[in-house]
Amino acid sequence: MKKWTVLSCALLLVPALLAAPVFCQTAVENVTIVASPSTINLDSQGEWVTIHADIAYSLVAGISVTLNGIAVDFTKADNRGELVAKFAVDGVKDIVEPGTAELTLFGLTKLGTPFTGSDTVRVVDVSGKRR
Repeated sequence: MKKWTVLSCALLLVPALLAAPVFCQTAVENVTIVASPSTINLDSQGEWVTIHADIAYSLVAGISVTLNGIAVDFTKADNRGELVAKFAVDGVKDIVEPGTAELTLFGLTKLGTPFTGSDTVRVVDVSGKRR
């Protein structure tokens, strides 16, 4: 009977302990990100802007990830187990202008802790046609 009592108590306490950080943590975790490509050509036909972030993919609530307010198209882990987030390049082109642009990634961990990171990219509007 003692085994069942201990097991029952553990089953009741574990969810409470796991939920505690959600309510206790209010600080935003800063992560380092790298945007690829580092130069966005407004006249190019590329498909993706890829963000590599130094946060374990297993910790991230993938659906929560945004880039300057743009919803993520998909996420995956790189070969180190860290977050890779892909955004349609056309959506990113809509929010940048020639010069430089700061891209800011925002997301939540599975425990509800917000994280953010920024990278600056060059933005050009150059046709690939030779004259």
